[in-house]
Amino acid sequence: MGYQSTISAMLIALVGSILIGRNAAFVGESLGLVDSPDELGGRKQHLHPTPLVGGMAVCLAAVVAALVAIGWNLFAPTPLPGMTNLLAFSCAVVSMLMIGMADDRHTLSPRTRLAGSILILLVVLSSVPAYTLEDLHFTGNINFSLGSMGVIFTLVCLVGLLNAVNMADGKNGLVISLCLIWCAVLAAHTSGLWLPVLGAMAVSLSIMLWFNFRGKLFLGDGGSYGLSAAFGLMAINLHITNPIQFAADQVALLFAVPVFDTMRLMLIRAARGASPFVGDSDHLHHHLARRWGWPAGLYIYCLLVGLTNLASVLYPDFSIYVLVGTAIAYALVIAVSHAPESDVILVPASNILLIGSGTRHRSKGSISRQINEDAA
Repeated sequence: MGYQSTISAMLIALVGSILIGRNAAFVGESLGLVDSPDELGGRKQHLHPTPLVGGMAVCLAAVVAALVAIGWNLFAPTPLPGMTNLLAFSCAVVSMLMIGMADDRHTLSPRTRLAGSILILLVVLSSVPAYTLEDLHFTGNINFSLGSMGVIFTLVCLVGLLNAVNMADGKNGLVISLCLIWCAVLAAHTSGLWLPVLGAMAVSLSIMLWFNFRGKLFLGDGGSYGLSAAFGLMAINLHITNPIQFAADQVALLFAVPVFDTMRLMLIRAARGASPFVGDSDHLHHHLARRWGWPAGLYIYCLLVGLTNLASVLYPDFSIYVLVGTAIAYALVIAVSHAPESDVILVPASNILLIGSGTRHRSKGSISRQINEDAA
């Protein structure tokens, strides 16, 4: 298959993403995918209705890339195995994208979203063994057999990642930047099968980041659902295909920071007797924004994720220790950055509007919006 399919997929993603980005308002209004701001003091404090089409663009780029790879493979002198896996991947991403888009448009209940996600993922896991973890292989030749619990364990991991990505999607550029890091890490561990998909997603994510930072579009729940399924399934498949090259602790490290933040939030909400699905402003990105401003908080978050994963790529034999170090680093960052809602950071020439003590504060420069579209 060579690099022809990767280049073709990246070019298609480039053109398609630019078209969607430049026409985001029209696409969003046509599909009923527009996020309107709340009144002052509400959770959504962007300053104008914003289309929720960024996730759709990236997910479609991934699916088209998978289909392009399948097409090129059909005519390759030596076809690569795993084309059925790409087809199942495409179906899963599209289905999860549709659930998220339905929520963006109709505000589905958490139980409905959860039930739909579980059903889709169960169908994929039960029909395609390449996405079901039956054994976990860690660095240091440590292995665990999951046996008949493999499907359940894999399902829990994928649903957990979905919640983590959904909860992290609350500030300009955050989830998109995380996905770009994940693309780079997965590309370092893959071969021809996933390269077209990762290349197309990286191109689309980069374009969506540009439009997102200018307040032209949001990822939406469609993005959270579709992207979490895409990266979760790819990471699992890469571990199953080559557990020595991409060990289980490296997979865990890939998503560690948003997962740690989700676990902390769940524990705090449980201790308070609150529902785990009720939104709040206690996420890591909220504290980073209040303490350091945005996008400074984005840089800190990405450095925490990027540097730890880089260490794992460069020194894979020490991935377990890096994972432990990441947990410690996360705890230190949340401790240093912890700030109540009454603390407000004013950033000159910022496009961020931060809310504190019920009062709207404006920075000295051009202010366009603060994005806070948490779904959980």
